[in-house]
Amino acid sequence: MEDNKSKRMYKDRVTIYEVAKVAGVSLATVSRVINGHTNVTEKTKKAVEDAISRLGYKPSALAQGLANSRSTHLGIMIPSTGYSYVSNMLDGMIDMAKIYGGYITSIFVTRRNKEDAAQMIESLIKSHVDGAVIYDDLLGTDEIRSIQNYHIPLIVIGHDMEGDALGSINLEFKEPILDVVKEHLMTGADDVTVLDIVNQGKMVDDIRDSILEYGQVSGKHIQTLQFNDSYGIVYAGMKEYFRTHKSGYFVAPRDSLGAAILNAALESGLRVPEDVQILAEIGGKYSYIVRPQISSFSMDMFKVGSIAVRMLTKLLNEPDKIKQKTFKMRATFNKRETTK
Repeated sequence: MEDNKSKRMYKDRVTIYEVAKVAGVSLATVSRVINGHTNVTEKTKKAVEDAISRLGYKPSALAQGLANSRSTHLGIMIPSTGYSYVSNMLDGMIDMAKIYGGYITSIFVTRRNKEDAAQMIESLIKSHVDGAVIYDDLLGTDEIRSIQNYHIPLIVIGHDMEGDALGSINLEFKEPILDVVKEHLMTGADDVTVLDIVNQGKMVDDIRDSILEYGQVSGKHIQTLQFNDSYGIVYAGMKEYFRTHKSGYFVAPRDSLGAAILNAALESGLRVPEDVQILAEIGGKYSYIVRPQISSFSMDMFKVGSIAVRMLTKLLNEPDKIKQKTFKMRATFNKRETTK
């Protein structure tokens, strides 16, 4: 049974979306009632006021300004923008919010650990956002659904899930990557090494596990090398590795780490791709600015961000009319010069 403190916290975090849903009206109508506009019927006004009273809703300045073409508050939760693909996705979100107009965004940046992600969830809730886009694949589905206890419409990137006010965009990298690794192994090779980066996230962990599982099923020897997430650490570790190993097929989570393998191999006197082959799971600028260029997978992350915000605005404004709450995007393989 909830104590009084928990109930007060819950009421403080009710959003304008929940009021609109309970009253059976639009966000703009709720805002018109809050702002005392006269162009609202008595029946509608009473329905909104009853919902506000029942939920214990406290209007924020953002909600009070909605009817006057002021901003609706969107939260964006992402890992460090130091990754180019995350930065591109964020650009797509911001660009779409500007196109639609009437939205402001708050960005919540998480570090690569679950504890920090949990703290950012708390900050997101306390900020009274009207809706949010979350891309942090260290979070599990239960943690994501717990956010909905506070009635915040969500679009989640990197998970395949949906709900009453929940949509998702699934980023499909695992199958395309596994297909390319399988093709390599079918040539008779038995030399795949997967870089296992600490705190690399659920998506990359799933890719690693799928490759290892295929190795067990097919009887192929597939190993992992574990490193912290750093170009310098991977470069130094691979230089040491190439002192005693003169060949191999290496799968790196990102092209910047693939570049670390590439440089370590070349500086060890090895040829690429004749002796060493390199495949990057997530490609960006490093894939094509280094020489030889790195074979990698790409996805239009700007488009992902744009779709996420577009879906969220529909959840906020027309929740009963949104037909597709899940969206899937499949990565494209770009074969370059580091694989045969």
